[in-house]
Amino acid sequence: MVDFSNWLSGEKISVIDIGARLTPGEAPIYENLIKHDICNVTAVEPDSSTNHLLEKLPNARIYNLTLGTKGYSYLNICKLPSCSSLLIPNIEIVSRYSGMEYFYKTKDRISVHVDEMDDIFQDDHFDFLSIDVQGAELDVLQHGKRNLSNLLGVHIEVSFIEKYKGQPLFRDVDAFLSNNKFTFHCFTGYGTRSPRGIEINNSPINGINQWLWADAFYFHDLTDTTFWREPGKLIKLACIFHDLYKSYDFSAHCLKIHDQLFGSTHFPEYSLLISNSTNTTIKASTEENTYLAKLAQQINYN
Repeated sequence: MVDFSNWLSGEKISVIDIGARLTPGEAPIYENLIKHDICNVTAVEPDSSTNHLLEKLPNARIYNLTLGTKGYSYLNICKLPSCSSLLIPNIEIVSRYSGMEYFYKTKDRISVHVDEMDDIFQDDHFDFLSIDVQGAELDVLQHGKRNLSNLLGVHIEVSFIEKYKGQPLFRDVDAFLSNNKFTFHCFTGYGTRSPRGIEINNSPINGINQWLWADAFYFHDLTDTTFWREPGKLIKLACIFHDLYKSYDFSAHCLKIHDQLFGSTHFPEYSLLISNSTNTTIKASTEENTYLAKLAQQINYN
């Protein structure tokens, strides 16, 4: 087991969770940070009925408000509350797939005041953003660029179909984050459905290979040396890679950069701990070209 608390020297990873709705038994993506007591959480969720669950998050600050473009708008309340959105459900699109149309039907519309992220959190410095606001993610980010510029990582729901009218798709979110110095790392889960009228394993909410939406993780570009020279940032990102995504190679890479910048010895310590606790062996690569030359020769020979 790798304990990052010593390397963090008492610092906490500051998490902001936008669209923080929880259901009983559900855990947020940053659950391991909570278990290890190395984070504090700011939860933003317009539906106050989930507050009793959010209050269980560590050192939680709860904001029952809606983020996006400042002004008044309507929140479309769907039959499945977690599908509710500032955007209008695109029934024409979702009705093409099994087990979706019923959930996305609007049962009410309520007027809400929408705030902008940078207005509400003018003086905060968050490390990690988890955001799931049913199609309005890009709108929140576009009005939260000051906060975005401080983030080490972003965990965001993206869509490959227009579940809501006018919804930005994965390609739009990816381009925006790329233009703001973020690098795509991985998908961590996905939603899939079969064509409407087809059931898989006796359930209309199962599918096989048609991805409709997913969760994606992005990290601040590691080549931005000015950004990463601030003490503590690389260790926090290493912890995020390790605890949230089991990306031990990128965690090790962050610690190696930290050693080079600050004279620490975290990389060899981490490598030893990983080899002792997992089936993964990590070491500094010094003979990559020799290995690749032999592999190329073998491929060419075959």
